[in-house]
Amino acid sequence: MWTILISLGVGALVGLLVRVSGILHSSAGAIVPAVIAALATLIFLFRRISQQISPVIEEAQKHLQGGRREMALASLRAGLRWTKWHPLLEPQLRTQIGALLYDSQDLDGAIDELKRGGKTPWESRAFLGAAYFKRKRDPELMVKAFEGAAKPGEKDDLYWTIYAWCLNAQGKKDEAKAVLTRGLEKMPRNQRLQGHVEAINEGKKLKVAPYGDRWARFGLDGSIATGGKEIPKSMRGFAQRPGFRQRPAKKR
Repeated sequence: MWTILISLGVGALVGLLVRVSGILHSSAGAIVPAVIAALATLIFLFRRISQQISPVIEEAQKHLQGGRREMALASLRAGLRWTKWHPLLEPQLRTQIGALLYDSQDLDGAIDELKRGGKTPWESRAFLGAAYFKRKRDPELMVKAFEGAAKPGEKDDLYWTIYAWCLNAQGKKDEAKAVLTRGLEKMPRNQRLQGHVEAINEGKKLKVAPYGDRWARFGLDGSIATGGKEIPKSMRGFAQRPGFRQRPAKKR
């Protein structure tokens, strides 16, 4: 917000100086240099703020890669001090913070952050809907959150799958099929969505394994994201504690 106000102020000042100086003899003629000055200031400030934010994001990513979730959260929260300077920054940071809190099973904290997060990508609203689903007392808010992701997620069958899965898990089979039907209207002949409809009709579970880590990120059925790495069957469904590494098997 401050970047926009400062840019407009600079543009107005330049336009006024040009008009008062007598270089141009009409107020309309001063608009062009005023607009150029405002745009140049806006671009400069956005680049400057981006240079300040980038190290914060990189630091958070390094902490995440090292399993230091709390430190990653602290880094992202530190970046919130720049939100008044960049109008698009706060929704992005809130979404990332909310997703981390969701992964930590802090559902109340995740909901508070995700409600202030961005509407794109669709995963932002989907995480919010999944958090309401897990909290088990906000069915209307869950639907509202998922509906908020309908436009950005309409061409991704995983969005329709997650939405329908949550409804089906609540025993709302008709509503789940209606969601999948809407998905098929956007993605005709999508085999996965068609398979989900057949599964619901037959009273079976939706087949979500083909989505891999993209599905596992939401942790709705106890699965966990593994970064594409295969894990033993005996360990599936159990998350490794962040920050700890498993000891390699001893060689015999």
